[in-house]
Amino acid sequence: MTKWKVRCTECGLERFLETGFDLSTLKGGRIYIYCPRCKRNTFHEIIGRSED
Repeated sequence: MTKWKVRCTECGLERFLETGFDLSTLKGGRIYIYCPRCKRNTFHEIIGRSED
């Protein structure tokens, strides 16, 4: 599992997302997932991979 830092494009919330695949291969550098602050699905910018 890889941890990625993502930022919501609506509210700016930054958080970590664990995935089993490489998000850097996605076109546009965005992923559509649930935002706990907005309480709905929004686009999130992929900031980078965690160094942990």
